[in-house]
Amino acid sequence: MKKKLLATVMAVSIATLSTGIFAGPAQAFSLGNFNLGSVLKVGGVGILVDRFGGQINDFLNKILSQNNLSTTYTTKVVPIVSVGNNGYIGAAQVTGPASEVERVEAVAQVEASFNSVARIKGLVPIDSKNPVNASRIQGVGVSAIIDIKI
Repeated sequence: MKKKLLATVMAVSIATLSTGIFAGPAQAFSLGNFNLGSVLKVGGVGILVDRFGGQINDFLNKILSQNNLSTTYTTKVVPIVSVGNNGYIGAAQVTGPASEVERVEAVAQVEASFNSVARIKGLVPIDSKNPVNASRIQGVGVSAIIDIKI
């Protein structure tokens, strides 16, 4: 399963790069401000969430249920997008009423520093994978963070 997943991620990444989507001046393993590894990770997270989001969601629900932490609300796994650089940086499970969870396309992450004492991350369910023009989905919360190792 892992080999098949890795092969899929690599094939899509190579196909994306070879079609010229990232056309620009040629640089050795660099695409503008991003290096090749960053681009592959960002694309890989999106691919993994699209392909395996349902299975990850089912697995999380099973684990939470086994620990008496299940919910009666609807859940869904979506990508986390960073406000500021519009890249996929992870995945999150959201939970809430079915009609509202269906509207969630991503979770926006906003980061800030508080008096150099604490680092703060705000996680907000939104209705678009582009955090710039997105709206918050009221009544939906983040119930889990998924760290995807690529």
